[in-house]
Amino acid sequence: MKLGRTPVAAQTNCPGNHRVTVMLFHLIFMSLVCSGLSLESYGRHFITAFPENTAYYHPQESSNMLQITAFYDNTLVSITINYTNVFYDKLQSGQSKIVHFPKYIEQYQFTNSPLFVRVNSTQKIVVLWLSQLGDSLQSNVVQPVKNLGKWYSIPFINYNQMMASLYNMSDQLAPDNWRYNSFRLIIINAENSINLITVQSISPDGPKAFNITLRPYELYQFQTNGSEIQLDSFGTMAVLLTHPCVETTGCDCNMVVSHVLPRNLWGDTFVVPSVKNLNTAWLQVTNTTKVRLKGVNIKTQQSNSSELIPFPELKSASQIISASNMVSIRLISPGFVLELIPETMFAACYLVQMNSTEGEAVIIAETSRKNYVYIDGKLLQFTDWKPIPYSNYSSISVSLSGTHVIWHPTSKIGVYMFEKMEGGIPYGSPAVILNDEPDRDGCVADSAYYKTTTDVMTWPESHHYCLNISYQLSTPSSETAQKEMTNFLQNSRGPGYLWIGLRRSLFTSEWYWQKGNDSESSVSFTKWADGHPDMPWKALCAAVSQDTNKEFSWKSVSCCSKLGPICYKQAKYFSDMTFNTLYDHFRITYPKVCPSCPNS
Repeated sequence: MKLGRTPVAAQTNCPGNHRVTVMLFHLIFMSLVCSGLSLESYGRHFITAFPENTAYYHPQESSNMLQITAFYDNTLVSITINYTNVFYDKLQSGQSKIVHFPKYIEQYQFTNSPLFVRVNSTQKIVVLWLSQLGDSLQSNVVQPVKNLGKWYSIPFINYNQMMASLYNMSDQLAPDNWRYNSFRLIIINAENSINLITVQSISPDGPKAFNITLRPYELYQFQTNGSEIQLDSFGTMAVLLTHPCVETTGCDCNMVVSHVLPRNLWGDTFVVPSVKNLNTAWLQVTNTTKVRLKGVNIKTQQSNSSELIPFPELKSASQIISASNMVSIRLISPGFVLELIPETMFAACYLVQMNSTEGEAVIIAETSRKNYVYIDGKLLQFTDWKPIPYSNYSSISVSLSGTHVIWHPTSKIGVYMFEKMEGGIPYGSPAVILNDEPDRDGCVADSAYYKTTTDVMTWPESHHYCLNISYQLSTPSSETAQKEMTNFLQNSRGPGYLWIGLRRSLFTSEWYWQKGNDSESSVSFTKWADGHPDMPWKALCAAVSQDTNKEFSWKSVSCCSKLGPICYKQAKYFSDMTFNTLYDHFRITYPKVCPSCPNS
């Protein structure tokens, strides 16, 4: 007869039947910290708007869209415009839906407007914003409400200087139309209450201030008119910097839009990604105090400067910029505005979503660890990484289509996603941050859960108790897993020992992990206390100490002893998901949410 491991139910026969009272202890879900702020690009509540694209009188139909991606099954998503629900659907894990909005949703008036767009869901989602009219196409990641702020600084982008540099002319250009000679701001009240916002305009004529009162979720649009803008409010708000029609060298024009970061997300070190087809580019630095920049060109910026800094061509390699104070930096080119992410906002895991077959992801990683970047579940095999001068980083451009997860198991990286219009001009934004801290197994979607109970039972009873609630006995099979479990035990503060999923074969005395009724695995990591494990005839099962003074060590115990179980549910990973985008775009039949708006 072949000897092996005896099935769990047959190894011991320990009677007992107990009423179980369950206490739930949940590890903090993905603590993402950036300069003291929890930061992730997904959530359950979002608010945005659609700025004017090209011109409100343009005869061609525009296409305004939100692409919504769910990470969990049975996620209910609703969209409201002006308090009227226009979309309600259930999405499954990894599923994306693209929702179209009519032309009248665009913000072309300079006044208060009720045409805010709110997205709410029962579980965490990602929202990608897209707007297209002809060849004018832009996309941006919509930040969840929890990432919005109360204090913003927006630079004056000198449109005339940009056009003069582009056409090699004097910067004293007479505007053809007052509507299109400067950039605009859209301020959206993210509060379900009245919000008072102070707008301070800093211009050559001196500072000017005025107040805006916005009703719940209402928005307001105005032109910057050659001024640096400071925004302060009682509650959180979303801010969009936009221009409907920035001219290009081909006598065309493109809409640009940037979802502005609040001041608490500024940084002092930035990697400017290498972007194809940017022949003319500038850096726009927003700073409230005098700042010294260091990079390819060393330059001192005065406080509240509106100067556009000419930037070398970025086709060849990415470049690093450092500042003496906290700033925000944008990369600007005709038809293109990119808000750069500071080094402090680099993360371990990102989601990229491409809506064309010519997508490009720019990945920035530490040079010494660049060969350990993963896309979904596969190691990135490209070797044409380019070192970034004067830094310990390298960057690479990867062609992608569809939706993917890009991650690093041991360090933080930066990721941008770009696509291009028919004329070759790029558009894009930083990728969606999924996870701040690295994990060797992938992008954590849901941290491990633990449960225990005040009642005691035998090892077989504990094993079946955990399985019956869709968990398993905790299996700390590595140093990382042991630390994760002990973090939970430090908070539980219970005395004595708890059963874990480690036991011996009755026939071979070999220790193994029992992860389910049929799933077994070998043992490579242990945390035995002194004197353990004991002889096989004395102890076939194992338990972990709840005492920090004993360093949460293990001991071998008779399987018929009465202890409490520590149950465990394995972490879920974004990198294991299969994403499915519904490309058969559908339109919504809207109720009349804005009687005064033009026809769509």
